Amino acid sequence: MKPRVELSIEELAERVGVPVRTIRFYISEGLLPGPEGRGRAATYGEGHLVRLRLVRRLAEQHVPLADIGERLSELGLEDVRALLAEEERRRADLQRAAAAPSPKAYVSALLSRAQAGRQAGASLRAPQFSRLQEEPAKYALPEPQTGTWVHWKLAPGVELHVRADAQSRERSLIERLLRVAGSSPQRRRPGREQ
Repeated sequence: MKPRVELSIEELAERVGVPVRTIRFYISEGLLPGPEGRGRAATYGEGHLVRLRLVRRLAEQHVPLADIGERLSELGLEDVRALLAEEERRRADLQRAAAAPSPKAYVSALLSRAQAGRQAGASLRAPQFSRLQEEPAKYALPEPQTGTWVHWKLAPGVELHVRADAQSRERSLIERLLRVAGSSPQRRRPGREQ
């Protein structure tokens, strides 16, 4: 059996982290029952402590005090404990979610790890690629070219861009891509890009 909790209003306020005047206000609004005893002999028990913690959690969620009073008016101590435990779990879940990285940060971290892995792998395989140092021009990226480009819309937000001079050379590949995407070759738009 648990020892009986008997707190002064100041001790109750300190345990929950609210001012004494807030507790008095909650009592006047019917959110908390009055103390046992009067004057200096007034004490607050475990029911006051648990109910006050629950009222604070609900108030932090911007639940109107009238609604809180209505919800709690018919609940016993065990019901209040169960509801408080549920609210504490919800609060912990929200805090974990808030501390989690944003999707952008998550993807950025994945890309950084992949890049670091490629760099580490490249340094391990460097002797196999010594020919890159012998013939760097052969393996260098081509310079960007300007010219006329042909565009096909494959899906909303997805387009195929082919430089006009490569269109005839890669015709079969382009047709296969368009067939797979369900686009017709007539939906192209020529344009100039750099």
